[in-house]
Amino acid sequence: MAIVQRAKGKIRFAFKDALKVLSKNPNKESLIMLHFSYGKIRFKYTTGYYSRYNDWDYSNQRLKNKATILNRAFVNDFLNSLKTELYKEVSYLESIQSPITKDALRSKLDILTNKDPQGENKAQDLNFYEYFDNFLNLRKSTLKKITIRSYNQTKRLLKEYNSRIDFDGIDLSFYYGFIEFLEEDDKSVNTIGKHIKNLKSILRSATQDGLNKNLAYTKREFKVLKERTTAIHLDEKELKLMADYDLSAFPNLDLARDIFLIGCYTGQRVSDYNGLTKANFYQKDGLQFFKIKQQKTNKEVFCPVTLEIKTILAKYKNVPPKKMNEPDINEYIKEVGRKVGLTQTEIKNYTRGGIERAEEIPKYKMISSHTARRSFCTNMYEKGMPIYDIMHFSGHASEKEFYNYIRTKKEQRAIKIAQSGFFNLSD
Repeated sequence: MAIVQRAKGKIRFAFKDALKVLSKNPNKESLIMLHFSYGKIRFKYTTGYYSRYNDWDYSNQRLKNKATILNRAFVNDFLNSLKTELYKEVSYLESIQSPITKDALRSKLDILTNKDPQGENKAQDLNFYEYFDNFLNLRKSTLKKITIRSYNQTKRLLKEYNSRIDFDGIDLSFYYGFIEFLEEDDKSVNTIGKHIKNLKSILRSATQDGLNKNLAYTKREFKVLKERTTAIHLDEKELKLMADYDLSAFPNLDLARDIFLIGCYTGQRVSDYNGLTKANFYQKDGLQFFKIKQQKTNKEVFCPVTLEIKTILAKYKNVPPKKMNEPDINEYIKEVGRKVGLTQTEIKNYTRGGIERAEEIPKYKMISSHTARRSFCTNMYEKGMPIYDIMHFSGHASEKEFYNYIRTKKEQRAIKIAQSGFFNLSD
């Protein structure tokens, strides 16, 4: 009688990046690596697939069962097959008393992952633009459509600038030339910064995959450009003016206004405050909250249902207003602002085409769905709510990010600090 024993060795799947880093940015993707150990033999092997921190089941070491991951079953089956076939290979080498080496096991994995018999990754033959396409193809099930569209815009502009560029040619000279090209195309600083950020992501991924050896993109000068945008907030008087205005004759404006105001009183992103349902209600100690799981951060927050919100809910039989397309909210809320008289001009400063510009714009034209969250943060700050309490609702990761976000005027901020008790101002 013989006993069939499991092949020796241990296989696990884990992220390439540290969990501590990923937990602070749960939507960041990281390469899934196979970790193998057998006696003194230890090595890591790329699976070629990526996952976000929030999409990974750490106990089972597989992708979570989420409807948003279209190819979850395929990827998990692929990981299972790698594990099964690698164990089979170890058992086979043991049975024929052949040395078990890293090269032998890697060679088997190369075959399983469609690399050539010599272990040469087919990706090594990809040029920059082919790798760009491969990068997007592998992530099409995990990236949002708007993100994929942004990457494709970057690729189109890069091709317009230089259709034959390869990894070795993307140096500081290329960087400055590409920026100049985008400026001549009348792109704003933040738009240019977005494309540089996308380019750096591609180069970083190619470096991790062993394809790119040119590290010019890691230099300090190869930076993502960014400028503080001119954005507005609505103070409490303006919010009340908007809330009290009779829009019963304009159903679309009425609905957009009510959704927008809920955002102003909860501090959430439009993806979280637009589309709340009865299921979001939560009662505790006689208080009513919206229990919201933020889509961007996956963080759960409890937002008090204020008197202002209760007034809105009463119009809809005490349930939140139905969801509206975000582009429609942005269009309608501007018209609401115009109707209630938010016509005072604001100076919008920006850089476009490499030229600093200033433009006078009526305030109502600058209102968008994002103004709601900014209004909440700024109004609560001016009322004296502790910053960390505001950040609890808004989801900002740091004070620096928060202060860049609020739109308190300098003199208002100085007054608030002066009244905080740190200065001896009395006789």
